[in-house]
Amino acid sequence: MPLLSRFHKSLIQSGCIPTGSRVLVAVSGGADSVALLFLLHQVADKMCLYLEAAHLDHALRDSSQEDARFVEQLCVDLDISLTVERRNVAEIARQCKGNLEEVAREIRREFLITTARASNCQLIALGHHAEDQAETFFMRLLRGAGLTGLASMQMLNEPVVRPLLPFHRADLRSCLKEAGIAWREDKSNLDQILTRNRIRHQLLPMLESFNPNIVNQVVGLCEQMRQDESFWTDLVAQQLTRCGRWQGVEYVLDRRLMFEMPPALVGRVIRSALERVRGDLRCMTSTHVTDVLRLLRADSPQGELNLPGVWVARRYETLLLRRRKPASLEPFEIVLNGPGNYPLPGGQLLRLSLEKQARGESVETAEFSSLSLPFPLTLRQRRPGDRIRPSGMSGSKKLQDLFVDLKLTKEERQKALLLLKDDEVVWVVGLRRSEGHHAKAGEPVLRVIIEA
Repeated sequence: MPLLSRFHKSLIQSGCIPTGSRVLVAVSGGADSVALLFLLHQVADKMCLYLEAAHLDHALRDSSQEDARFVEQLCVDLDISLTVERRNVAEIARQCKGNLEEVAREIRREFLITTARASNCQLIALGHHAEDQAETFFMRLLRGAGLTGLASMQMLNEPVVRPLLPFHRADLRSCLKEAGIAWREDKSNLDQILTRNRIRHQLLPMLESFNPNIVNQVVGLCEQMRQDESFWTDLVAQQLTRCGRWQGVEYVLDRRLMFEMPPALVGRVIRSALERVRGDLRCMTSTHVTDVLRLLRADSPQGELNLPGVWVARRYETLLLRRRKPASLEPFEIVLNGPGNYPLPGGQLLRLSLEKQARGESVETAEFSSLSLPFPLTLRQRRPGDRIRPSGMSGSKKLQDLFVDLKLTKEERQKALLLLKDDEVVWVVGLRRSEGHHAKAGEPVLRVIIEA
């Protein structure tokens, strides 16, 4: 069956480009994108497709402007509207100190999405084919991707569509030659310093010497993994609804609920949570997910990781994920010379008042004998060696041990405030008061309140 017929049949069976769609075709001028534009142009009338083309000149090669002129003439010949832009990708990458390939990919993506919106196109067609899929699979395998990443490229990942994934590079070029259509060769595709080119020119030919059908087998494997991923995606979404929640800027996972899941599901839940917090999974590998799993299962109740674009912390039975590590509160010390309101650096307010009699204590309120506890007092954070004689105990206790007993997180320990008379801790604010300094009947009372 001729390639054009197989291409048309594939579009119908896959449904990746529905009849009547408006499609923006990314055309670099290379054989793959030219073949894509040509094939879509050939079936456009049958499928009532509206086509536009887009070309981004990356200004990376001296011949890049000739590529743009070639694409312009091609679109004139096919009577297809074209949008062309030129961006100095190398200069942009230098300014933002980014990886050239990553920056180029992001600029190209932004250009195509913007152009598609401007032309009211629902889909953006890219010219990736079977060999591209195999190369992507091995690139991700070598970088340590998990099963989700190894599923590689999808034929449809809206708004992006890749109609050529079932077809081979050689077939596409033969089709163009038969139709008498030229294309531009990108000499950078021969540069074997680049990993993808080494896979293309070295690894795949070697594997084909063992199995001539290796590309088709990899493409089939990717499709099977993609179908599996669709199942897992729905299941992971259900589990995240059960064990995860947003708490301000943090995404919080319940460790106990995660241990009720099968091990294969836990890793996927973590991966999906990382994506929710970061917005994407670029630069994230299976090793990073393994690191989080190790943190989740560790004997130590607290620990943390700094991963690319996300901070992950174990705090007893919760796992916290956020874009950046929370800022530490700068050490401070306030001298309290008398009753009044004292604004605190963390945004809280400490109120001190003298009362004729006790009114009752609570989590936010402590009461002391003003005779036993005369001004000045001090408010500060914990320091090494601090101890307290907790209410109801005869002896003293290290604050570190008290915090462990209370299962305070590292952040809560850093924010904990101490009310002191000289060097004696009389109240761990909002947590525990000392045994002494209770007001006797008829004695004036120092009432201390902490407000958020």
